[in-house]
Amino acid sequence: MSAAGPALVVRLRSLGDVLLAAHLPSLLRAAAPGRRVLFLTKERFAGALRGHPDVDRFYVLEDGACDPADPSPWGVKGSAGDLRAPLRREGIEEIFDLQQNWRSRTVTRSLDRARHVEFAKYGFRRRLLVHARWSGPAAVPPLLARYRAMAGLPPSAPLRPWLRDALTDEERAKAAERLRPFGTGPIVLVAPGARWATKRWPARHVAALVERVERERGAVAFVVVAPGDESLAAALEGALPDPARLLSLGLRDTAAVAARAAAIVSSDSALLHFGPALGVPTVGLFGSTIPGFGFASGEPRDAVAEVELSCRPCDVHGKDRCPLRHHACMERLEPSLVIEKLNSVLEASG
Repeated sequence: MSAAGPALVVRLRSLGDVLLAAHLPSLLRAAAPGRRVLFLTKERFAGALRGHPDVDRFYVLEDGACDPADPSPWGVKGSAGDLRAPLRREGIEEIFDLQQNWRSRTVTRSLDRARHVEFAKYGFRRRLLVHARWSGPAAVPPLLARYRAMAGLPPSAPLRPWLRDALTDEERAKAAERLRPFGTGPIVLVAPGARWATKRWPARHVAALVERVERERGAVAFVVVAPGDESLAAALEGALPDPARLLSLGLRDTAAVAARAAAIVSSDSALLHFGPALGVPTVGLFGSTIPGFGFASGEPRDAVAEVELSCRPCDVHGKDRCPLRHHACMERLEPSLVIEKLNSVLEASG
């Protein structure tokens, strides 16, 4: 790319979007080695990016969501007004505002000498895919492909597993100790949960997949749920043959375990994006949402498991319950289909 001066990447929410956006600094560095890259995000997501090998400094919008005792990424933290002056001193030449809302513009509007790199959010096209499928709107290109293009790289440019490189030795050792009682064989991490109910894979399907992974692949399958998701944890405890395989960990601890996996099977949630960030093949489970929204990785060694239904997609983000009350998009997503996709990515990755 033509410019190689300091660049600012902006992504304020949500966690999955921030994890995807965190590939852009590495792509910018690949296009212009040694380039200085800054990253602006909210406090609640900054910890996930701690140790990012291609971010020189973080700018963090305070939101009171983090424990003050938690380690923070190196950088500047404050309100939108607090961040403007130090950002001006960085000599930023290009801004990659992936958020494009009033909050991001409040911070970046004072950087009047910087060039804003165009980024289409495709919100209207996603709504057409939900509400006007009959009009035949085109699918939204995968975000990771678009980030390569923004950095001036070819579509085949490799992704750096930035999150794997960001993990500390202590986090790696803690994960190894947690997995030690289960032997040294391959593991598969299954993440069936999601913020929205229509994205969640039923517990009985999860249990069946776990049994088949262990019987057919000789791998140990772990199921991860978010801390505080008590209803999903209770359903899985009753369905899994071994409750010890159920993990409820913080984000960084989950990443350290996932980094040791042969593959990740995940609903359309933030944990799906651990795969490219860790260099681990993934199988994405899509129900009420579709890969055509652009959030599936689209990488060659990743796969998607879904059931084609006329009612899909029913929402851009997901819903608290199925509008038709049958949740067929996930109920009919049988473990046999998922294990087929999982076998394909495991065999492709060796």
